[in-house]
Amino acid sequence: MPTYKNRQCQFCIDQVSYVDYKNIRLLKKYLSQYNKIVPRYYSGNCLKHQKKLSTSIKNARIMALLPFTRQ
Repeated sequence: MPTYKNRQCQFCIDQVSYVDYKNIRLLKKYLSQYNKIVPRYYSGNCLKHQKKLSTSIKNARIMALLPFTRQ
């Protein structure tokens, strides 16, 4: 399993305080090819922003902006 120890949270670097569920281009970057949410150790996000990101992805799925599964 690959490890990404030197990764930094991109949201902390850009000083993002709110992850918008309508920003589909950003959210798709943190989904795998099977539309599963990428874990922290792959994406390099901190815990605070990973929780906000997963909540935004789940909200986008409920609003039908992102699919739940691969078609």
